[in-house]
Amino acid sequence: MTPTGRVTRSPLHLAPLLLLLALGACGDNPKPTADAGIGDGGTEQPDAGTEQPDSGTEQPDAGTEQPDAGTNQCGTSLLPFAEAVANKALLQDTSVDILERLRAIPGLTVQENPNGARVPTGYRFFIMQYDQPADHSRPECQRFQQRLTLLHTSDTAPMVLYTGGYYVSVSPGRRELTSLLSANQLSVEHRFFLPSRPEPADWSQLTLQQSAADFHRIVQAFKPLYGGRWLSTGASKGGETVVFFRRFYPDDVDATVAYVAPIARKDDARFPAFQDAVGGTAQAACRERIHTFQRTVLERREEMLGLLRAYAQEKGLTYTQLGFEKALEHAVIETYFAFWQYNSPANCDLFPGSEATGAELLTRMNEEVGLATFADNGTSGLGHYAPYYYQAAVELGWPRPYEAFLGSLIHFPDTDTAPVYSPPGLPLVFRDQAMQDIQDWVSTQGERLMFIYGELDPWSAAAYSLGGARDSYLYEVPGGNHGSNISRLPDEQFSQAYETVRRWAGIATTGLKHAPPARVEPQFEEFAPHLPPRLRQRTAP
Repeated sequence: MTPTGRVTRSPLHLAPLLLLLALGACGDNPKPTADAGIGDGGTEQPDAGTEQPDSGTEQPDAGTEQPDAGTNQCGTSLLPFAEAVANKALLQDTSVDILERLRAIPGLTVQENPNGARVPTGYRFFIMQYDQPADHSRPECQRFQQRLTLLHTSDTAPMVLYTGGYYVSVSPGRRELTSLLSANQLSVEHRFFLPSRPEPADWSQLTLQQSAADFHRIVQAFKPLYGGRWLSTGASKGGETVVFFRRFYPDDVDATVAYVAPIARKDDARFPAFQDAVGGTAQAACRERIHTFQRTVLERREEMLGLLRAYAQEKGLTYTQLGFEKALEHAVIETYFAFWQYNSPANCDLFPGSEATGAELLTRMNEEVGLATFADNGTSGLGHYAPYYYQAAVELGWPRPYEAFLGSLIHFPDTDTAPVYSPPGLPLVFRDQAMQDIQDWVSTQGERLMFIYGELDPWSAAAYSLGGARDSYLYEVPGGNHGSNISRLPDEQFSQAYETVRRWAGIATTGLKHAPPARVEPQFEEFAPHLPPRLRQRTAP
């Protein structure tokens, strides 16, 4: 070191450092194209035997400072990045216990049923965290731990890759496909839903492509253990997510079943039109009964605001982001949407008329949509579902509020929207082509896709169009809501759909006699904005 404190380096030292600068500076890496996806975390690993900087040459004097390798724009050392390489022979050795093989997956930490949950017969249950890049185009930069769970039954059984699109439950539960196929089930928490969030969080990394790359790396990591057919599935936002994953990595899984999955637009006008006529003439009286309820609440605004404030104080909730008046209006608007999404016309008489007390009106809204949904805090509030609202505001789209019929009773028109619910202070630039790109892919290149919708579910207003998708199917459950599944289809369609998923899963469908499967009860997602309190699971994510 010179007297001025400057480190001197010979040209031999400068050469490898300049090379590392060219290869390792995060900010200089080119972004991938949409068709290429974002980073291929599981392929083309750097060769561990390639030339490394020669640490044995031109060492400085023992008594002086070591040369500073410098840092890149990640703030990390300028060293070549290489993903750890799995021992595939161990992963594929079925004589080794599955827990040991799981622990051999690089970047995966595993616990077997740490909470002592009741596990379905014939299964083992694991809670796991998988090391992921925050930005798949810059894997040498920030990382985070993505939470997964696994229900394991057999190395050779099909694998169902499931996501709800939000949190992942730490309680074992089989989805419909898992039950119908006696399959394994790998469940994935969506990025940015805690604890699966980089810290500090760069929300610009919460995109369709980054999420798809998460799933790609997970599938590549687990496929050596599970060599059978893979089917991806999810409902609502989870259904959207698995379709997005197929668009960017179409060959990672063999088929996809997406339940009640919308493909919405910005301020989507199809939703009010659907709600205005939902159920047709048969449900005209039910629609008007709910409309009368909504008008009654807003006509008694001051009384209802007082009750909402008292409810917030009792439950320890704050309404800073929306304010109480806006929160009340949104609860009124969303009560109608939530009823058709989660309830049945048979229960329409639960809505009281103008003779009801304020407390009765508030209770009915709370039971249908959950007043805590519009609060800042709590396990159903805006903060808890901030990643969803952000995604909707920049890529997923959102329904236009169904409120015009309420006229002057609405004081804050056009505010029941994703941008209003999104985390304050984040830039929100909607990417109009994001959803159109997905629909175009389904229509022109989609293959082995199945969509299930409910006739009365408002989200069916934004159903996918199959177009020219090959070996693909779309079914609608008559009278169905957001819990619609294969098991609720009429007998003939149920048999068709069941045989299709068996074929996709590589299970013989001809020449063998098999008993028809037990139908699975409708399954609402455990986690979702505006989910009625009666449907929320008691187990926290």
